[in-house]
Amino acid sequence: MKGGAAARRYAKALMDLARRDGLIAEIGAQLQEHQALLRANVQLQRVFENPSIDIQVKANILTTLFERTQPVLLLRRFLLLLVAKDRMRQLDSISMHYARMADEELHRIVAQVTTAVDLDAQQRQAVAQKIAATTQRDVVLETHVDPSILGGLVVRINNIIVDGSLRGQLARIHQALREG
Repeated sequence: MKGGAAARRYAKALMDLARRDGLIAEIGAQLQEHQALLRANVQLQRVFENPSIDIQVKANILTTLFERTQPVLLLRRFLLLLVAKDRMRQLDSISMHYARMADEELHRIVAQVTTAVDLDAQQRQAVAQKIAATTQRDVVLETHVDPSILGGLVVRINNIIVDGSLRGQLARIHQALREG
């Protein structure tokens, strides 16, 4: 990925400053909010990624945006720095690296849970608690519905997949019967 090392350095610098100020979670949430806002507005994204548009014009647009979004001062300065250094096109990558560092710093994991039917609030809480007890970390649960798994659930945490679905169990039984 082009500029990946630079994006990591910017994310690390932001993390260091957020840690110093005790704003890791708040900066993360606001950074994602601004990233989503820019991603949703293609014209605005083009302005920030266009090197022929004057940096001061970009800074003025961003400052006007800040009047509506009200980010903390550290994030304001950081985003203005990205504009000044012509790094706004790397905002997605910077945000991704920051989110990973924040999850590690806050002892948090993202668990993607796929079920055949939508889980209610109580079921979500029970699944999150079970994962938290197993991993000894706070859990951010992302749920997905896939009727093709028939029943049970599939949990993915980073690159580890635990398939407790009915479809997975049937596939394992089928494989055992073929081999035995």
